[in-house]
Amino acid sequence: MGLIQEHPGIDRTELALSVGVSNAAITNIVNELLIAGIVTETNSQQNLKHRGRRRVGLQIENKGGFVLGINVLASYVSIVLADINGNLIEEKEVKPQKIKDPAHTFSDIKTAADILLTEHRVPLSRLFGIGFSVAGYLDKKRETLERAPYIGWPSFHLKNKLQNMFGKIVTVENVTRCVALAESKFGALKGLKDLVLIRSALGLGGAIITGGQLLNGNQNFAGDLGHILAVPGGKICSCGKCGCLNTVASGWAIMNKLGTTDKSYETANQFLTQNIQLRNLLNSESSDKVDVNAAAVEAGEALAKHLFTTLQILNPKVVCLTGPLGRHKKYSEAFRNTIISMGFDQKIILASERDIITPAMASVYLALSELVYSPSFNFEQILSSNQKRVVSK
Repeated sequence: MGLIQEHPGIDRTELALSVGVSNAAITNIVNELLIAGIVTETNSQQNLKHRGRRRVGLQIENKGGFVLGINVLASYVSIVLADINGNLIEEKEVKPQKIKDPAHTFSDIKTAADILLTEHRVPLSRLFGIGFSVAGYLDKKRETLERAPYIGWPSFHLKNKLQNMFGKIVTVENVTRCVALAESKFGALKGLKDLVLIRSALGLGGAIITGGQLLNGNQNFAGDLGHILAVPGGKICSCGKCGCLNTVASGWAIMNKLGTTDKSYETANQFLTQNIQLRNLLNSESSDKVDVNAAAVEAGEALAKHLFTTLQILNPKVVCLTGPLGRHKKYSEAFRNTIISMGFDQKIILASERDIITPAMASVYLALSELVYSPSFNFEQILSSNQKRVVSK
């Protein structure tokens, strides 16, 4: 299925050669996928290259299956319904009444998801999985939420909770890592095996992919760029330590420079309040715009200066700067110009200049890569559904 999705028009002979099995075996497998409505026939790619007998190509059927992507940030919660080719069908914003209470938030998410599936007439047998990205820290198995200071959630077994709620297989990931994985498999960074993604917002986050593998670290905190030491004895960070990179190169640093706040956020409520203030500052068209741009330039330069050595050590092929602040033109250009002037000669991709996959869509791609185009795919649910339909007839 993965080969067909990546190479629409591939024929059975090419599939057999790529997988390393006989034509007869591939024919049997493809016939099952055709009957299940996951694959359809089309013109073969080879017909465009060679004369002679025309081959029949294969492609993924959009309506053959669906996935949900759920994204939970402190400031935005959404659900995306997409088909198994990754095409967006609809995104629905969820506005939890009590986001700090996971039980209430999950109830709101489930209600919104049920409405979305009903409106688009998606049978549960064709919902192949759910990707869930969260602004929090997970254990190494990506099942238990260890802490989520920006949301205010306690530690609990997140994956079990979601799977019990939906009755479907769920895959979970930290939001920044989710975006990095989605970009490396489906987006502007597709095929890259060594990259660093920086997500800049009120705070800073990061994700590192090296040798094609996501770097996790001993405590699963690898890529937590916002809390590396930048200024010894500097201002107090939200984590309680002094002088973290967050205090000089993030959205909070810009607000502090402009005198909007003198204390870092310690609670989820404070985070939400400051996040709104930052958004208003960055979108401001008032006479203060010059000051905002100057502060953004200073923060972007600081980000480059303090990450230069880290990036040299990691030696990525590409560095990608994204996030709400990462999309700010002055901030992102200051980062790029400064790090290039210091001698960094690898490719730099800025979300201010090109589209980067959103956290919501990244959750969709997480579900596709780990639950559909993978050995985890549950083909039995389709067979069971088909058998029930035949019996009912």
